[in-house]
This record gives sequence, C-alpha cells and structure tokens, in this order.
Amino acid sequence: MRLTPFVVLCTVVVSAQSYPPPYPRAGTKGLVDNDRVQVWDVSWPKGQPSPLHRHLYDMTGVYYWPGDRIITAVDGSKRSVSTKVGQIQWQLKGVTHIEEGTNDDSLRAVMVELKGDGNSGKIDKSSNITPFAGGAMPLLDNSRVTVWDYRRSPSSTQHRHTMDTVVVWTDGRSGHAVFVPAGTIHSEEPIGAAPKATIFELK
Repeated sequence: MRLTPFVVLCTVVVSAQSYPPPYPRAGTKGLVDNDRVQVWDVSWPKGQPSPLHRHLYDMTGVYYWPGDRIITAVDGSKRSVSTKVGQIQWQLKGVTHIEEGTNDDSLRAVMVELKGDGNSGKIDKSSNITPFAGGAMPLLDNSRVTVWDYRRSPSSTQHRHTMDTVVVWTDGRSGHAVFVPAGTIHSEEPIGAAPKATIFELK
C-alpha cells in the first residue's frame, strides 16, 4: 500500500510524540513537583542505559558528584561526556537521546525542569525587605533562570525572594531541593546543616 504524504506526516508526528520523558527512570528520585518546576535527584548507573527519551522542558541543574556517561543520539551516534562537580547544566527542551553511566561510582546531579514556555514575569514587590542577592557573578543567567552559589553566613540578615526559587543542596551522595515561593522572607536558606547550596531563581 502506498502512503499519502498526509499519512506519512501523521506517522512521523505520532512517532515523535511517543518518546517517554527523561524522568522518572532507574537512578532518579523526585524532589519537587509544582506548577513551576519538576526537580529530580538523578544518577547515571553504570551499564543501565536509559530509554530513548525526549526532554519536554527547558532544564537546568547542578552536578554534585563527578562521573562519565555515554550519550546516544536518535541517529545512533555516540559521544562520551565527562562532568565535574559543580558544573551547571542548561539544556533547551526537545533534546532526544539515551544516556548511560560508565563509572562504578555514578555521576549524580539535581536537575530542575522548568515548566511553561518562557519567562513568567513574576516578581514580588510586596515589602521593603532587602531582596536576595546571590553575589557579584551568577553561575548562569539567561531568559529562564539565574543561578547563584550560596554559602551560609553567621551574620546573615533578613532577605526577600523576589522570584520563585529552587534551593538545592547535597548530603554526600544525595541531592535535596526545596521550593521557595516569591515573597518569602527569611535570614538563611532552608538547607539543614549544609554549609552551601545552589540557588535557582525562576524568571
């Protein structure tokens, strides 16, 4: 049977939509899920390739344990990637691939999927409390997110989060995250006993 161009197009569209999302999968744990973000603690176990998946959202994150992995594209081509502790991730939605860890001690990260199609424009101006200031130079700054390195200070004073924020910290081989709504006022970020964190301000 000869397929018409319309049937071929429909087949391609259906196939493109049939890829599963990247998470959940083996080696992942959900940390936060709301109308702004999905946040995951992710590892790449050795010898356990992920399904061929498509990233449905723009994604940022931070790697907190070093390691290597092999990424396989839709066309079957492969590339090896080595990642250091503290590296910040930025990836646009639509990427489709397979990932497989290659270390006995797996690469680990906290990944933040940004829901919506762009900048929300949400900025809190409800009080005169000093806005959160991450430092002189962000780790990443684009149209969707600003990422800061945060270190606990014994002389912390109150600050206000003007944007919805995801606070990420680690405890050995485990990643943690909390969502801090715009307008929140506090002296320190809620990171338990951890001395530092990574702050993701959602634009």
